[in-house]
Amino acid sequence: MRLKDSKVWLVGMGTFLLLMGAVVSCDEELPPVIMTEEEKPLLDTFYVGSVPSASPKKVLLFDVTGVRCNNCPKAAALAKNLMASNAGRLEVVALYPKTPVSLTYPWAGFDTMSTMEADQIATALGGITSLPLGAVDQVSYNGSKLLNTSDWSAAVTAQLSKSSPFNLELKSTWKSAEGRARVEVKAVANTAIAGSYKWVMAITESAVKSKQSDQDAPGGVVEDYEHEHALRGVVGSTLGSDINTNAVSAGYVREKHFYVTPKSKWNPANCDVVVWILDANTKEVVQVNHVSMK
Repeated sequence: MRLKDSKVWLVGMGTFLLLMGAVVSCDEELPPVIMTEEEKPLLDTFYVGSVPSASPKKVLLFDVTGVRCNNCPKAAALAKNLMASNAGRLEVVALYPKTPVSLTYPWAGFDTMSTMEADQIATALGGITSLPLGAVDQVSYNGSKLLNTSDWSAAVTAQLSKSSPFNLELKSTWKSAEGRARVEVKAVANTAIAGSYKWVMAITESAVKSKQSDQDAPGGVVEDYEHEHALRGVVGSTLGSDINTNAVSAGYVREKHFYVTPKSKWNPANCDVVVWILDANTKEVVQVNHVSMK
């Protein structure tokens, strides 16, 4: 009887050890689990959320320039100084239009800095007959939207004193495996809004080396001049896509996600996504923000 009981015990223990071995063996053979965040779907939507405190208004300065304009480097230096003296409150976008041809025609052996989008924006501001020029929030100052450099500082100061009905949030995530950026843009009304507004989503690039006329350089030309904040393209409409077309309450949110694949000649590490919001009627820019693409 004892022998029988012993055999039963041994068989039971053997079965138990085999099962435990199987469990251990299975655990060892399973690959490690790598948890990854599931990518959110691309959104293009609107909804009503909580009402935020108003963020400070930022100002947009268009530096309208050309590679054969020998005074334009001084204008670029002025734009840089204005950014430094209004840290975090001023965004600069350098527009390289296609006209006047004598000041914008690309140098032989160099890629053109001019873009169709820059030409469209400059034309909407009133057309370019000379360079350098600028525009601050696309508002008239001393009777014109296109300003001489002598008016840039005062126009910026005047616009900084205003408030904005929108908070503007930007996020960019670089997808190394795909060679592109996923961008998320959100405009939130911090007060009730009666008018209609649009937004423009632009790509700029800095540290772009190209030939540039410069009256202060030996020979009047710099072969490897660094162009800053150059408009490279626009996602969607150059003159703006709708944020709202009817009156909206405080807390209204317009959200849009999209991908940006840089062109081969761009350096994504030097690129920014710049978004500005403008009044659909007056064209005045009421808010602007940027995020590094990479």
